[in-house]
Amino acid sequence: MKAKVWVSLDRPVFQEGENVAGRVNVDSQEYIQAEEVRVESRVLEHYRELVTVRRGDQTTQEWQDRTGELFKRFVRVSAPTDFGTGLKTFPFEVNIPPHRPTRTGGTIEYSLKGVVAVKGRPDVVGEINVSFAPAVAPAPVAPTPIPMPLTIPPSTPAPAAGQPPAWPYAVPPAPAPALGATSVGGARAPGGRASRCGGTCGRGRTCR
Repeated sequence: MKAKVWVSLDRPVFQEGENVAGRVNVDSQEYIQAEEVRVESRVLEHYRELVTVRRGDQTTQEWQDRTGELFKRFVRVSAPTDFGTGLKTFPFEVNIPPHRPTRTGGTIEYSLKGVVAVKGRPDVVGEINVSFAPAVAPAPVAPTPIPMPLTIPPSTPAPAAGQPPAWPYAVPPAPAPALGATSVGGARAPGGRASRCGGTCGRGRTCR
């Protein structure tokens, strides 16, 4: 069949988790009846495995290269169509989930294959590998501190401008004197009589 298929990508490297965008290009030199044009995405793991090999009468162990398929998805990018001579392109966008090796020493390969399925004839294909960069985690954002408002008890009015704060913001007042103890005006004299300080003696009279 005189036709060539290749896949071109919009960027050389994509971030893990984002969609891969590109085009399937078909250059035909003859008339082709295509059943569909599709993109096949695959994730392969390449690794080495120690196996037992028997050669004649001897049994030995040796390392052999292995390939395992971890992911496969087909996406149709065109319904049945007829190709004449010339170049045609089919844009596509597919998602390939990120994978990690499942075996020690394994490597991951991401690939895309453009396929033109031809009725009654072999498919025309073109393949390309896809490179991914690890996704960048967003920088942590420090929480914004919330200022705590000053709560004043309802029973205590807020201090006026330029005035010292009242209790409970200032030193609490001294407790009231007990009966028979020293009054605010001065010390009580023996026998319940106050000293000559303007206080009141025990009989309710003002000291002189």
